[in-house]
Amino acid sequence: MPAIGFKRYLLTAAFALMSAVGLHAEEGISASHILLGQTGAASGPLAQLSGEYLGGARLYFDKVNASGGINGRRVELRTLDDGYQPERALQNARKLIDEDRVFALFGCFGTGPSQQVIPLAAERGVPFFAPYTGADSLREKPRRGVFHVRASYRQEIEKILDHLSGTGVRSIAIVHHADAFGEFGMNAAVQALAERSLKPVAIVPIEASGENATAVATRIATINPAAVILVTAGNSSSAFVRRLMATDARPMIYGLSVISSSQLSHDLGELAHGLVISQVVPSPYRFESPVANEYRNVAKLAKSPLSYAAQEGYMAAKIFSEALRRAGPDLDRARLVSALESINKWDLGGWTVDFTSRRRAASDYVDLVVISRSSFAP
Repeated sequence: MPAIGFKRYLLTAAFALMSAVGLHAEEGISASHILLGQTGAASGPLAQLSGEYLGGARLYFDKVNASGGINGRRVELRTLDDGYQPERALQNARKLIDEDRVFALFGCFGTGPSQQVIPLAAERGVPFFAPYTGADSLREKPRRGVFHVRASYRQEIEKILDHLSGTGVRSIAIVHHADAFGEFGMNAAVQALAERSLKPVAIVPIEASGENATAVATRIATINPAAVILVTAGNSSSAFVRRLMATDARPMIYGLSVISSSQLSHDLGELAHGLVISQVVPSPYRFESPVANEYRNVAKLAKSPLSYAAQEGYMAAKIFSEALRRAGPDLDRARLVSALESINKWDLGGWTVDFTSRRRAASDYVDLVVISRSSFAP
């Protein structure tokens, strides 16, 4: 073949290849799939909570895939277990980005893991969407590719303290995880109390495993505050409440959304009734919210247990899918980020999503819910 003809052949072949896969040969994108990555606690003391959140996200992605995907592409979510250990989460993120070549990181679980992974994702230009954490420190310096769905821990604590202040309660203790999540939440609570001219009567750390729950409960019972704010999640929460109820102290107990009200109810039974939990999504057990009704119907078909965390994962996946649709068929990371920034005051179904080029948290929604039998009625 003459040299000119061979060059023309190569150009034609190259153009055909680009047309087949799209003009933007982006990592994690093929003609048929969008590959997302997630690092989470499939093992360890927060495994149940992590599983709920991820399970809810999969419910929505499965629904999307069953109807043909997004712009002809199916969404695949590849997950790796980090056991809620920040260093393992960072290793997982490196593998997902460098070896698996994921398009974006979705739903990474926990404050400590997210604290490690966000700088890596930002450095590599990989979008980081909907981590399961409300740590304010991860939001103070917005990064263009990082998007949070839930309200912050500070906003949850403000809601709790507004309620306590309204009832005249001033004797408040804080029990917090002895990790990054607990430290961030504890500092937010101390600052919020100081703004009300209050100091906590006690600040007591607890291990995420709950192994020191007896000692923590004994100390709180000795002080006997009017209320306790729990900056805890998973096993430690149930262990602490059970040990505290074995004493004579009966403070009001308030927990953040990540405490897992479903796990508390399952683990503690009657002991869980009366606990107050801040929630950042509408109740999946009530009928006022269209998005909750949608989630509940999909979960029922899949025979998946209902929970706040699972519904939050479902909602996060729905928002992300909307951005993928808006980004169009010639999908790349820049188009995805721009599409997310365009989701302003969007009604998800009785719950407003409000991203902008400067706002990186979708919602300020916080509600207080009392655990009771009716809260978990089918």
